[in-house]
Amino acid sequence: MDKVTIKEVAELSNTSVRTVSRVINNHPNVKPSTRERVKQVIKELDFKVNFVARSLKGQSTNQVVVFIDQRSGEYWGDYHNEVFQELHRLIKAHNYRIVISPSSPNSFEDDDNDGFHLVKNNLCDGAIIFDPINNDQRVRYLKEHGIPFVLMGDSEQDFDVSYVGVDNFEIGYMGASKLFAKGYRSPVLFLGNEESIINQKRGQGFISFCKEHGLEPSLYYGAFNLETVHKKANSVLKNEKIDSFFVSGDERAIPVYKAIQEKGLFIGKDIGVLGIDNISMGNYMFPGLSTIAQPKHKIAEAVVDLLIEQMGKSEHEPKKITFQPEFVERQSL
Repeated sequence: MDKVTIKEVAELSNTSVRTVSRVINNHPNVKPSTRERVKQVIKELDFKVNFVARSLKGQSTNQVVVFIDQRSGEYWGDYHNEVFQELHRLIKAHNYRIVISPSSPNSFEDDDNDGFHLVKNNLCDGAIIFDPINNDQRVRYLKEHGIPFVLMGDSEQDFDVSYVGVDNFEIGYMGASKLFAKGYRSPVLFLGNEESIINQKRGQGFISFCKEHGLEPSLYYGAFNLETVHKKANSVLKNEKIDSFFVSGDERAIPVYKAIQEKGLFIGKDIGVLGIDNISMGNYMFPGLSTIAQPKHKIAEAVVDLLIEQMGKSEHEPKKITFQPEFVERQSL
């Protein structure tokens, strides 16, 4: 069978091609009765939008791509899921679709499975990049090709870019200070990818507080998934004299809990645990997980506002928005 065209949909629904296009793109200026009639014809004809043809004509795709580091297939946290939900709700309110795709900051040009091909083939109107690294090659590509984009998290480039994030140095510093205030004097910090400037700044804040107060900072990178965190926590408990864990990512506190309990120790009494992110599951862990909260809704809202602004202008000034973290105390300290 020949492919159904948008013109055929318009003829069978007794309306114009422009109106069909508006229905496809969820444009608000369509009468409800007309919208339902067009949708019914689209369903009956099994009409599919040809995004490639649309992009070749230089038209809007009404699509935004959110990129997250592939992490070698290792680990995407629940923090990302909660932020994705916020982004989806906010972008949908602007009549855009959202596509979430894995992508590598260094090898996107060589990997056919990297979702960045959506950008290279003009199949999106803008992009959001989670957790970029320093001199991220995707960021350079977007900048050089004039594609609207916003970073979620710190990144250092040799040009200005728009980003939204939280004060990660303060996260590290605040975490150490809260542990200190609770009487803990031998904390250990677990972080993920050492290339991530987010993790680097959290580590710097943690070390800064420790040095200011005469503590010996203990810090480990490479805490990617639950298994590696569990092994590292067991090793630390066996070989070091520590009294508290500070874990980047609340989910990663789960294997820390397990390691502590396997040693016959009590969380919040014998040893403290502090997380980062304030994901919803932390309130249901036992004991409840104390954490450094990131304002997920505010971050997502600011990202979408900046991206929509960029997509609506031919030129824009890069903007940098940084939110402050907050301490949420529960029973794990």
